[in-house]
Amino acid sequence: MIIVGAMTRERVIGRGDGMPWDVPEEYEHFQRLVAGETIVIGRRSYEIFGESLTSAHTVVVSRSATRLDDAVVVPTIDDALRAAATFGRTVFSAGGASIYEQTIPRADAMYLSYIKGDFSGDAYFPDFDERAWTVERREDFPRFEFVVYQRR
Repeated sequence: MIIVGAMTRERVIGRGDGMPWDVPEEYEHFQRLVAGETIVIGRRSYEIFGESLTSAHTVVVSRSATRLDDAVVVPTIDDALRAAATFGRTVFSAGGASIYEQTIPRADAMYLSYIKGDFSGDAYFPDFDERAWTVERREDFPRFEFVVYQRR
């Protein structure tokens, strides 16, 4: 499983019902990464991004929703990972904060975009022990830096 997400250097990932930045080239990068694969995502994040997802399969973790168009809905992250495994594709954990918190300990890699600039928010990417990860690659773009981490 691979964690995929975008955040500021202060770990902000969202504000209200979206992201506090508008960096279309980073979102296009995200869409290329997950195209044809499987995404595990929380319900609120799905409501924000669901229509534009390029994944072949989407598994939504929700305690309240039971059915969503174009997605498998399950109540727990364990159920989500079991459902995602049945598709035989790379599984990406795509947030929000609670989903990241539950999947970072299980992930093999993280593909993180660091948005350049100062943005305030109310949702944050969880802290992780950087000693447990090796930076495999860094790519610098005008408005974000993309970093690939592999678990040690």
